[in-house]
Amino acid sequence: MKSNKLKNIFLGIIAVNLTLITLIQLNIWPSTANATDFNANYGLVPLNENGSINVTLSSTEIVDVRIKEVDMFAFTFCTVPVEIQ
Repeated sequence: MKSNKLKNIFLGIIAVNLTLITLIQLNIWPSTANATDFNANYGLVPLNENGSINVTLSSTEIVDVRIKEVDMFAFTFCTVPVEIQ
């Protein structure tokens, strides 16, 4: 009785390991993180070297936009104000 129970435990361990190996080979989750590939010039939109953004209007003019400071709660319940100089 003990040998049968022990055999089932070993077979269960082997089955779990084979399942994990199969999932790793299928790349279900990434094997490494790319934490070292940090780009400081990254935003939700492409940023220029000085931190500005090029915006093209429907009239095909390019307007230089510089975001100096944004309060994290400033635009919770309203739209973003834009000043054109």
